[in-house]
Amino acid sequence: MKKITQIPKLLLFALLLIPFAGKAQLPELNILEIHDAVGLPQSTVVIDVEMQINDIMNSFQLDIPLPSGFSYIDGSVVLNPMRRVDHNVYANTLPDTNILRALVYSLTNATFLGYTGIVISFKLTTPTQTGNYMLEPENCIMGCPHCVNGIEDCIHGMVSIIESIPLTSGDSNCNGSVNVMDVITTVKYMLGDNPQPFCFENADVNGDGNIDITDVISTVNIIMNMR
Repeated sequence: MKKITQIPKLLLFALLLIPFAGKAQLPELNILEIHDAVGLPQSTVVIDVEMQINDIMNSFQLDIPLPSGFSYIDGSVVLNPMRRVDHNVYANTLPDTNILRALVYSLTNATFLGYTGIVISFKLTTPTQTGNYMLEPENCIMGCPHCVNGIEDCIHGMVSIIESIPLTSGDSNCNGSVNVMDVITTVKYMLGDNPQPFCFENADVNGDGNIDITDVISTVNIIMNMR
């Protein structure tokens, strides 16, 4: 029987901070990267966007031409709470195109927390055909106090659409990778927020049929061991 164990929110927040511990070394370049992802045909896939920066940053923008058969799910874009301050995010498909534009900004010009890690995630519907599809970012712009366009490289990501997704311990958002967004997804599930997509078997890292604090800790350990 599938069960959810409630735990204090303060403890969950502390666990979310663990993957960011020890990341004091600055990247050499300002890089925007779309992570690879895995999804099923005619389904939903979560796409993560990472920023690695050696400057302080308060905003950024990018365009992503979506391959045929993909479409953006309106309202699905979210900010990583571990990097935002009072930032807002807006994403939409540009009129008469299949180009997704995402804009992240702060009305107070607050700078993002940290120098590496995912900044936003969003969801796409997937095509009927299996295969590998490229997400190639364009018009990548970073706002910072001492630069005009500080992004020095935009790295594409690949979405692999396959017939079945293998079990991946810790990959609670079902996109084929394990990172802090999976910790957040599992926490949301535990708090009753019903995140979608959600892979219960992946989130149940210890395989006991429950989603509880031990699964959150185990997911954090998986992330830490990837370093």
